[in-house]
Amino acid sequence: MKTNHLREFRRLLALSTACLWLGGLGGLSDGIAQAQTAPANFSPGLQEVLKLTQAHMPEEVVLAYVKNSGQSYNLTADDILYLSSQGVSQGVLTALLQSKSALPAAPVATSPPPPPAYTLPTTPAPPVGLPSPTPAPTSSPALAYQPPTVPPGSMISLTYFETQLAPYGNWVDLPVYGPAWRPNDAVSNPLWRPYFDRGSWQYTEAGWFWNSEAPYGDIVFHYGRWVRDYRYGWVWVPGYDWAPAWVTWRQADGYAGWAPLPPGAYYEAGVGLFYRGGLAVDVDFGLEPDAFVFVGYDHFWEHDYRPFLAPRDRVGLLFRSSIVLNGYRVADGRFVVEGFGRDRIAALTHHEVRIGSVAIHDARINQAREFDRSHALQHVQEIRLRPEGDPMRSSLEGRDRAPSRGGGGRGDR
Repeated sequence: MKTNHLREFRRLLALSTACLWLGGLGGLSDGIAQAQTAPANFSPGLQEVLKLTQAHMPEEVVLAYVKNSGQSYNLTADDILYLSSQGVSQGVLTALLQSKSALPAAPVATSPPPPPAYTLPTTPAPPVGLPSPTPAPTSSPALAYQPPTVPPGSMISLTYFETQLAPYGNWVDLPVYGPAWRPNDAVSNPLWRPYFDRGSWQYTEAGWFWNSEAPYGDIVFHYGRWVRDYRYGWVWVPGYDWAPAWVTWRQADGYAGWAPLPPGAYYEAGVGLFYRGGLAVDVDFGLEPDAFVFVGYDHFWEHDYRPFLAPRDRVGLLFRSSIVLNGYRVADGRFVVEGFGRDRIAALTHHEVRIGSVAIHDARINQAREFDRSHALQHVQEIRLRPEGDPMRSSLEGRDRAPSRGGGGRGDR
C-alpha cells in the first residue's frame, strides 16, 4: 500500500515537472496558469517552505526545516503544481510527500512563533580542545555543520565576541548554526551586506585584506562566516580562526566579484580551507549568484562601492560567465587569501598595487593572531608525525607538492 502511494506521488511529481517544461503548449498552459495561484487550502506549513525557497535558502536548509518540523504535509495535486511553479525543488517536494503519516496531522498555528532571542551566557564556556583533524563528511554543509571550537589558550572566545559586538547589533539563534550576530547596520539599511559597505580592499602580506571602517570590523570580517537568513538578512556566525577576509572571488568580463564564505567552509589550522571534505582550491561553495557583488575593474579601489555595483539584472549573467579565483594558501602558519593576486589585479585595474600592512585596531586580536600562528605551526608538525596513509597527512603532503595554479578555474558547480 505504501509503495502504491509513493508511486502515485512520483507520478504527480513527474506531471508537475512536465507542466513546467511544456507550459507553452496549449493543453498544459491552463494548468500552469492555475499553478501560479496558491490553492485555497494552502497550509501554513507549506507557506513556510515556500518562504524559505523564495528567500533563496540552500536546499539543505529547506530539507532540514521539513525534516525537523514534525508536520505531515498531505500534499494535494494542486499543492504540488503550485510549489513546483514557484521554484520548490524536486528534492524538497519528495521530502514533503514522504512526510505523510498514517496519524492525523497535528493542528498548525496560523503563524509560526518568532524564533527565540539568543541569551548571552553568564559564564564563559571552557576551551574544548583542538579542532578535529578528520575532514568533514561529504553530506550537505548545513546538515553536517559542527560549531567551531576555541583552541586551548586562545584569548578569543564567544564571550569576548558577545561583549565587543553587543553595542553594534543583537544576537539571535539560528536553527542550523546556533548563536549568530545581526548588525544594527543591516536593520537600518536593508541593502547592507558584508564585505561591501563601509570598507575597501587592501593588498597585504596576507593577501586581500578587508579594511573596514565599522567599529565591529576587526571581528566579523576576519573571524567567522556570514549567512543570509530569510528572517534576519545577513547574520554573522562566530568562528575562532583569523583571516584577512573570509571570501570567495570570481572574475567576470570587466568585473571583479566576491561573496562571504558560508559556515560550511572550515579552516584546519596550518593546513588550509576545507569544504565538503576536501581542500577548497577553486570550488564555488554552493553559493547562489545573488550572494555575490560585482564591481567594475575601474572602480575596484573605491571606498564606496554602491554607486558602481553591477545592475541586479546582470548579476546572474556575470556569475555564469565568471571563473573562480580563490587562491587560498598557508604561509608560515598564516592563512593567505590571494584571490586575484597582486599582478593580475594591477593589470586589470591599471593601478599600481603596493603591499600594505595588516591593520588591526583590537590589541587582543593582534595577540591572538600571533597565538594562532604558533598553534598552526605546531599543528602542522603534529600532522607530519602521523602514520603513512593518514588522510590529513596525505592532504598536507599533496598540497606541498602541488604547483601553484597562478590563476583559477571554473568552480565545481
